[in-house]
Amino acid sequence: MRDRDLDDLFAEARREAPMPSADLMARILADAAAERPAPAPARSAPRRRLLRPWLLALFGGGGVFAGLATATLAGVWIGMAQPAPVAEALWGGTAGDPLESVDLLPGYDLFASLETPVEG
Repeated sequence: MRDRDLDDLFAEARREAPMPSADLMARILADAAAERPAPAPARSAPRRRLLRPWLLALFGGGGVFAGLATATLAGVWIGMAQPAPVAEALWGGTAGDPLESVDLLPGYDLFASLETPVEG
C-alpha cells in the first residue's frame, strides 16, 4: 500500500462521517448534566479596609496616625527642599558650613563656671 492509497482512504472516511443518533446525544447530555457540580451558594464580598483596626489602635487611633503621617511627610519635604532659613535657624549659620566647625564636645569653660561659689 502506498501513501497515495492511504490518503484516499482517509479522504473517503472524512466524507462519510457518521452522525450520532438523537438518542445517543440525549444520553450524553443527561450524563453530563448529572456530573456537573451544584452551584455554590452566593456569599457577600468582605468589606475592604485600607488599614486594619489593630494597626490604628497601635498608633492610638486614626487621628494620631494621621498626625504621624503628616509629620513624616513634612519632614521628608523639609529634608528634600533644604530651605536656607531653617538651616540658619537651627545651626546659626548656613548649611554649607563644614561639620568640623561645629563644637560637639564642650570645653572646660562650662566646668570652670560651676566652680565659682554661688552667693545667696
